[in-house]
Amino acid sequence: MSAPDRPGKTSGWMTFRSAGKYDAPETQPRSTQPPHIGVGTLDNVRSVFWQSYRHLFPPHSLAAQTPNGNVVISWSIMDEPDARYPYAAPVMLRFDQDLLDAMWKSAPTQRIRIAEKHEPTLREGLRGYDPYARFPNARVVVIG
Repeated sequence: MSAPDRPGKTSGWMTFRSAGKYDAPETQPRSTQPPHIGVGTLDNVRSVFWQSYRHLFPPHSLAAQTPNGNVVISWSIMDEPDARYPYAAPVMLRFDQDLLDAMWKSAPTQRIRIAEKHEPTLREGLRGYDPYARFPNARVVVIG
């Protein structure tokens, strides 16, 4: 066996064992819960908010969901001549729990109407926001 390519790293090969009698079959679902959402992926409710509000942000902006359910929005500003940082100061959307509960219980078309109804709140929360701020701070807007 040869030495690892980098110090502190183990060899690139591993031994594999065959399935034992106590191993679960691969076709059996591990859980009855829906699949885990990946890091930053928006759930069904927050994606409706993002689709309703994305026209307020540059076309290349990205939205990510935090573990506690907030949505963080930012975008690259590296090509801007006045930019001091590679990304715009983030905008964080926090949602009222009652609003989220109502969204989860609503039909898809109703969700869109609910999200659109709260757009003025976001617009007001973005008043005075500077993505190129010398000392960037997240703008937090509470929806609901």
